[in-house]
Amino acid sequence: MNKYTILKWEKLLLWLIPPILRKKTHADWLNVLLSPIRSIYEETLYKMQHTGQVIYLEKILNETFNPTKTYDPNASTEQKRVDELIYIDESVKPTLQYVYLHKEYFEPDRILLDGPKVKGALMIPQLKVYTHDDYKKSKNNKPVYLAHRKDYTTLAYANFRVFIPESLILSGAITIQPDKNGSVSKTAAIKVANIEFHNLLNFYKLAGKSYESYPYSPEVLDK
Repeated sequence: MNKYTILKWEKLLLWLIPPILRKKTHADWLNVLLSPIRSIYEETLYKMQHTGQVIYLEKILNETFNPTKTYDPNASTEQKRVDELIYIDESVKPTLQYVYLHKEYFEPDRILLDGPKVKGALMIPQLKVYTHDDYKKSKNNKPVYLAHRKDYTTLAYANFRVFIPESLILSGAITIQPDKNGSVSKTAAIKVANIEFHNLLNFYKLAGKSYESYPYSPEVLDK
């Protein structure tokens, strides 16, 4: 933090009080009146030190809900999971596989000067189509399925995911809403009930970006 942004409120207050009025009772009373301004100043200064970058989002979430842990922005995702930190990762979205006409895979055929016709070179890696029998031989030979337009227009995928250690959920630091069965899913997205959690993300994240929250257990890495 820049030294020019740090204010010594007691000394500043003493300077602003006329010498004839510099009494302890008077100074204490003015200090109480000054406390809301001090809180607003420190809160605004704290917000100005953070941006929508991932490391700053992770830092402020851990400082707010996971203060007993030391956040290291240079740590890998695996290390953050071992340290039981709140971290952010990219969202999983389905990939599109485009299907071309057979002639679009190759460059146009050309005729040499001496007459023979030469087939054009392959421009795009051809899509390998496997049958059900091929899939029985090897699970890697997955058949091709055509997706409907609704699969990509009606489903909304989040831009990033926020992973929360289960220890924070069990301790009550972060409250989540259980599903219809009254249980908490360990694989599907969860609904965080803390208003402050959403306020922090909505304040710092880039406009238009959406997110989902997921719980995780560090013991999974050891298995």
